[in-house]
Amino acid sequence: MKFLKYFLLFVFLILLGIILYFYITVYSKLTPATVDSNIRSEKIFRVMDMQKEIINGTEINDSIPGKKSSSVIFYADKRPETKEELEMANFNNCRAIKWQGKTRIRIGFSSGFSGGGYAIDYVLGRFKLKPYSFTDVVPDNIKEPKYKILKQDVTVDKFYYKVGDSIYGKIDFIMESEDFPPKKILIYGNGYFRTKLEE
Repeated sequence: MKFLKYFLLFVFLILLGIILYFYITVYSKLTPATVDSNIRSEKIFRVMDMQKEIINGTEINDSIPGKKSSSVIFYADKRPETKEELEMANFNNCRAIKWQGKTRIRIGFSSGFSGGGYAIDYVLGRFKLKPYSFTDVVPDNIKEPKYKILKQDVTVDKFYYKVGDSIYGKIDFIMESEDFPPKKILIYGNGYFRTKLEE
């Protein structure tokens, strides 16, 4: 009986250690998101129902829902004004996968050879936002993007997502890119997104 008591105490301490480690190394460093189940009722999603989805270069048309997954626009310094500028700023889609215990939501585009956009790593009501890019041409010295986040707000419809769940959300951010010194470029992102969480 005494052995069982000590064994259960040992298991409890191990679990407590794992939870504390996760909180200190991961969770506490993330930014709180707004969780609002009503976001899926926003009118913009009905508008997106009538818009055609942007398909990545590696995707097969028949495997992707035809309805638009992102109304997010990305632009640098000056807000797009003409129809052509708005189309370019909104040339992206939304995809999500389970990745290292997180829900990774990507809003961007991939041609199959190169691509980029912005990723939201979401965990239990908190998130981290970061730019991403890739190319099949590997440079001699790969550099991580240098940036400073000045403003970031993310709203999602659930506290926790499992594979197969639909995700509805909104993003609003301002980021200062330091990749082109000495000039610092302000990058803005704003809009709604939706997708299904894949493995």
